[in-house]
Amino acid sequence: MNEYMLIYQGGDPDWAKNTTPAEMAAAMEGWGAWMGDLQARDKLVTGGSPLHYSGKKISADKVVTDIAASELKELVSGYSIVKAADIDEAVELAKSCPIFHYPSVTVQVREIQQMG
Repeated sequence: MNEYMLIYQGGDPDWAKNTTPAEMAAAMEGWGAWMGDLQARDKLVTGGSPLHYSGKKISADKVVTDIAASELKELVSGYSIVKAADIDEAVELAKSCPIFHYPSVTVQVREIQQMG
C-alpha cells in the first residue's frame, strides 16, 4: 500500500462566512461520512485539514509575497492522505470526495514518496 495526498484546490474563500449553520452542518456531515467510509475500509491515513486562503509564499531568493493575490483556482484549500495500491485506486477514492459538491475545485492526487 502506498500513501497519496489529495490536494484540494480552488473553491470560494468566503464560503464559511456565507454559509448558513444548516449548510455547514450538511457539508461537515458529508465530509464525515466520506472519511468514515475510507477509515472503515482502512484507506484513510489522515483526514487532513482545511487551509485558510491567505498566507505567504517565500521564493528561493527569500522574496515574500502574499498568496491571496494568486488566482483562486490555484490556491490550495486543504488536503487528505489516503492509502491505495496504486495511483489509479487513489484517483477512484478521490472521485467520491465531497469537495466536488462545490464549483471550481480540482483535486490533485500525488504519491507520497518514501525516503530511505
